[in-house]
Amino acid sequence: MSDKNYIKELQESIARYSDMRAYESLYKLLFPSLFHFSYSFVRSREAAEEIVSDVFIKIWELGTRLSEVENLKAYLYKVTKNFSLNYISRNYKHIQLSIDELPFDDIVSWEDPEAMLLSGEAVRRIHQCIRELPPKCRIIFQLVKIDGLSYEEAADVLGLSLFTVRNQMSIGLRKMTESLPALNLGAPAPKGDERPEK
Repeated sequence: MSDKNYIKELQESIARYSDMRAYESLYKLLFPSLFHFSYSFVRSREAAEEIVSDVFIKIWELGTRLSEVENLKAYLYKVTKNFSLNYISRNYKHIQLSIDELPFDDIVSWEDPEAMLLSGEAVRRIHQCIRELPPKCRIIFQLVKIDGLSYEEAADVLGLSLFTVRNQMSIGLRKMTESLPALNLGAPAPKGDERPEK
């Protein structure tokens, strides 16, 4: 079962039956990525944990209305972003609410077994490359490539046009491929007229 279908199943169980086990499963599934997303805004582990906990409380309080949410994963990211921006508004004198100005931290986690096969040096260089992306590009890259949101979902979460998301992803992917070929993460492509031997 895909994550999308599994999330929908959990959503229906929570909405229809107030199923606490489904709620806990949803929490365990999405808390880590929502935490990293919130942390990229607020830069405080404690605040990010509290924000995401508040997001899940809001989900529980929706009760049967939760079934009306069309895309729960995108909705959770959107609420997390709004709660994070509200936290910044309440707690900082010099408010930075433009995505272009927010100082996103490096928030890539390497829990994927395939990613663990990368050498420490490769991981360091990938982190460095992501850190060097412009802020808007970096957060879009995270949502799409790391958290698995579609371009449309990322645009909705961040309040950006689909064109902007596509453009920023294109920039990010180009910069990543320009910076990382020396890692030799895959087989080298044949040069010129060379063809692999049969």
